[in-house]
Amino acid sequence: MTATLTPVHPVGARPTAVTALPGPPRPRPLGRAPTVAVRELGPTDADVLDAVFTGLSDHSRYLRFHGATPRLTGPVRRKLTAVDGRRHLAVAAFAPTGEPVGIARLIWLGLRDAELAVEVVDAWQGRGVGRRLLHAIAARGREEGYARLVAVVLAENTAMQALLASVLPIVAVETDAHEITLTADLRPALAGAA
Repeated sequence: MTATLTPVHPVGARPTAVTALPGPPRPRPLGRAPTVAVRELGPTDADVLDAVFTGLSDHSRYLRFHGATPRLTGPVRRKLTAVDGRRHLAVAAFAPTGEPVGIARLIWLGLRDAELAVEVVDAWQGRGVGRRLLHAIAARGREEGYARLVAVVLAENTAMQALLASVLPIVAVETDAHEITLTADLRPALAGAA
């Protein structure tokens, strides 16, 4: 499962030409992940961003950034590391070895809405890391007073759509060509024990 949600306003420029979709990632062992540690990130954690990006295959990067993304450009990297604990929240999962294996983030959209993005390195996909990150970032969003999370997911990324719907109540779905915008409610009365 590719645990990838893309922001409402994807960071960086969208490709102007259609590029060939890279092949799917290499096979990996499935099953529950060993215990991963999750902690909040700050603006000095660029190394965590770099490690997670490096662990994404071309296909996972395509799903996350909606286009070929062989490297993070300076402006994209600056935006993704501009974590302030309020308008831009990020949490990361770490393997028992301390290696970063995933990141989930919320970026303020205005009022009480935030855009959502989740990425998990290929070697750890399908092992519950995305679910753990989604629960952690949703809890932080509630603490900061956010009411709704908005994510734009490629239509082909059904695994991420299913993950989001299994963790939070989806209150709106909009389809626009190859993208689906999912809006999830964070209010505790609707979100239950998520």
